[in-house]
Amino acid sequence: MRAHNGKVTGSFSINKGPFFPYALVCLVIVTNGRAMAQSAPGVPAGDKAPAIQVPGDATVEELLVDFLHYARIGRFAAADAFAKALLAHDDLDPLKVLEAADKDRKSVETLLILIKNSSIGESAQRVLDLIEKGENLRRQDTPRIQANIDLLTGDPQQEFIACSRLAQSGEYAIPLIVQTLQDQAKSRHWPRIIQCLPKIGKPALNPLVVALNVSDNNTRLHLIRALGEIGYPQAIPYLLKLSVDANMPAETKDAAAKAVPRIEEIAGRRFPGGPHEHFFLLGERYYNEEDSVAADPRLPESNLWYWDAGAQALSRMVVSERLFGPIMAMRCCEEGLLLQNDHPDSLALWLAANIRRESRLGMNIESGDPKEQGAVDPSRPANFPRALYFTQAAGPRYAQRVLQRAVQDADSAVALGAIEALRVTAGESSLIGMEDEKQPLVRALRFPDLVVRIRAALALGAALPKSQFADSQFVVPVLAQALAQTGREQVLVVDPDEANLNRVVGLLRTSGREVIGEKNFDRALNRARTDFQALAGVFVSSGVADPDLRTALQAFQGEFLYSKTPVVVLTKAQHAVLAEEAGRGFVNVESIDAAVDNAAVEDAFARVQQRAGQARLDPALAQSLALEAAEALRRIAVDGRTVYDFGAAEPALIGALSSLDERLQITAASVLALARTPTAQRAIAHVALDGGQSPTLRLAAFDSLAESAKTNGPLLEDAQAKELIRLAKEEPELTMRTAASQALGALNLRADRAGEIIRGFYGG
Repeated sequence: MRAHNGKVTGSFSINKGPFFPYALVCLVIVTNGRAMAQSAPGVPAGDKAPAIQVPGDATVEELLVDFLHYARIGRFAAADAFAKALLAHDDLDPLKVLEAADKDRKSVETLLILIKNSSIGESAQRVLDLIEKGENLRRQDTPRIQANIDLLTGDPQQEFIACSRLAQSGEYAIPLIVQTLQDQAKSRHWPRIIQCLPKIGKPALNPLVVALNVSDNNTRLHLIRALGEIGYPQAIPYLLKLSVDANMPAETKDAAAKAVPRIEEIAGRRFPGGPHEHFFLLGERYYNEEDSVAADPRLPESNLWYWDAGAQALSRMVVSERLFGPIMAMRCCEEGLLLQNDHPDSLALWLAANIRRESRLGMNIESGDPKEQGAVDPSRPANFPRALYFTQAAGPRYAQRVLQRAVQDADSAVALGAIEALRVTAGESSLIGMEDEKQPLVRALRFPDLVVRIRAALALGAALPKSQFADSQFVVPVLAQALAQTGREQVLVVDPDEANLNRVVGLLRTSGREVIGEKNFDRALNRARTDFQALAGVFVSSGVADPDLRTALQAFQGEFLYSKTPVVVLTKAQHAVLAEEAGRGFVNVESIDAAVDNAAVEDAFARVQQRAGQARLDPALAQSLALEAAEALRRIAVDGRTVYDFGAAEPALIGALSSLDERLQITAASVLALARTPTAQRAIAHVALDGGQSPTLRLAAFDSLAESAKTNGPLLEDAQAKELIRLAKEEPELTMRTAASQALGALNLRADRAGEIIRGFYGG
């Protein structure tokens, strides 16, 4: 272990599992002239020791050194004090923190352990963020990059150092390199630059392929050869584009054509096809955010590279890391469409990427409102239309293609954008049929996100199809499911530790959720299937057994319906390694300490929900969807000739009569009026006859009762009929009495009962 001023005795090793420095062998570290004794095995390290006073005049480097020192010996309270002083330092500079961290080769390793396995993880994370920010700033330092380009012309050792540093700068070195290659006054740099460029490797690719637009053909030839030697397939579409460009000199076309087989040789595989096909395939890789092309997830921002034709130079635009993939996918599709305008796959991918881009800006992808504001995307012009504009303009054929991709990826945002475009542009012939291109909307009825399933059912219901189609029987049940939504999240908690189970269940219920708590995972999931309509998340202990955690996660997220469900693993200290290994490979899984407080539980759940990308069903959206579903069922019932049997929704419609939304109650009653069952008519009558309901609802219910009676005849219970007659005779409010009499007349009761009304006024 390295300590202050390099004075250290003993050694430092890290075992698998939580980081417990007090379990290390006893050793003495001499720090700035002070001797610190580390605890013996099994004895908690010294947060019980006297408090440490942080010197007010300590430098950034001294604070970092002390922070790491006290953390390593288990004095976490002291370590946190130094970390907080470091983070609040007046002279805090990420580059200075980086330089200090560079002097301790184990600094980053220590911080990573602290983040995962200590009580000072938050402070450690903030320090690590500073170091990473410093690394990024150093990579971008223009004077440093220029100095290293100039150093390439030195002796072999200087050239080696310069090239290594340029490789560290990566993409940030390319603009100055391209500028140097165009500068005749620096021609002696060119041979060394040409040798160095391939050593920069993959980070150079994005600006290099854009720089192929340079006017100087000699520079272009150097870049082509460098791309061939770097050997990454993402350069192939740009090289193929040059090889078929009639405006390019023959030697340029030939060099580009020869660079492709060189890349194939390095990659060890062939890449057949034309440039537009390769742009589409590269766009898919960006869209899927494959590791080989994805933005660095450790950095909050990424670079888009452009060519300034006037200045003959590269320029960059900084965007959010989450926008990089969708924007680059769109750029690849645009390149492909310039080469072949009628390539349907490129157009559909562009539409999907645009929807994803807009969703990541925090915008409502089901809206076409140009006034809605989200986060800023500097890659789009100020008057750029909404994603819905493009998707609906492309027509149902392409919207179905977009939806097909969304269903395959279980991407809620893209699915909702495509469904909305279909809803506003497509009729029955475009939505439903045996053709493959018409299947995505039907498949969306089984989507793992409830909101998407409901939107698909609403679109299919609105089409009022007269011919049977696959899975048509699921439309009405999904609409019925929508009627019961309240927007309250329904979650599972599974923990064999009953005390912690009850604690977490209580925390989640305090936040207004519906919660099922169980000690066994399978039993909990079976209850959720019965009692819940939409599982919003699972909190599961690392100590579950029969099945164990890994088996439970594999089985749970292996089911398509639950493949996007967020999971928070409540990790017990003795299971830290087990929990980390069990959650590896699952995007929608987050681990936290089992004993954390409510705020930490909520933060972890919010993070994993964002990664899962599920559409949030809040109370307002739930209310809106329920009303839309009731109206869709009304249209189905009125039409009477569709393939749908709206009667399957009767229990849900009756349940909706108890909703807190009067509009939903009224609509549900109007649908039930068309149902040919006694239960439907009696449910309507129950609302109409209830004096505790609002006058507006009762009047609407009497109207629906009359409609039911005209269609189906009298199906009321005897007690309900008597109460209806009484109201028609005695209700003091004449508007209500008139509505009751209308319903009574429609029921066409026996003459002796109808005559009671007239007899009630005899002699009056």
